[in-house]
Amino acid sequence: MNEQQLFDFFEMNHIEYKLFKHQPLFTVEDKPILIDSDVDIIPGMQSKNLFLKEAKNNSFFLVSVSEEKRVDLGRLSKVLGCGRFSFGKPAELMEYLKLTPGSVTPFGLMFDKHNNVTFVLDEDFLTAEFVIFHPLRNDMNVTLNPQTFLTCMEKLAHPVRVICIPTK
Repeated sequence: MNEQQLFDFFEMNHIEYKLFKHQPLFTVEDKPILIDSDVDIIPGMQSKNLFLKEAKNNSFFLVSVSEEKRVDLGRLSKVLGCGRFSFGKPAELMEYLKLTPGSVTPFGLMFDKHNNVTFVLDEDFLTAEFVIFHPLRNDMNVTLNPQTFLTCMEKLAHPVRVICIPTK
């Protein structure tokens, strides 16, 4: 998907961010080697984003947590009041968020015009100085302060459910 749509959205809505380019990353274990940057490490809380499906109701969730957390999916489903989770299929990820595996990001919610995907954000992000997400592709990251990120989600007209994500 064209990240320019996201950058245009940022500009149109006066969303302040900083862009960092790096080699493509496919898992949270991959560490970015920054390109054309004046820093070695991207400042902020790096996200891990899970695209989940709850089969009983055929509903979808995008869950964002800090990269070091190991999410307890069983406990998370209970907290959210739904059935067991499985990971969404790549075709479903493309259908709802126009994303491919490895580039999952809350910014894909800009394509979820009917709010088919419930967005769940770990409360830890609200205490970070900056939050880090891919801008629709996995060879870049953007940083924003948490309040700016929440404003961005509000302008996308996509509700954010902030909870303490249960861990293993």
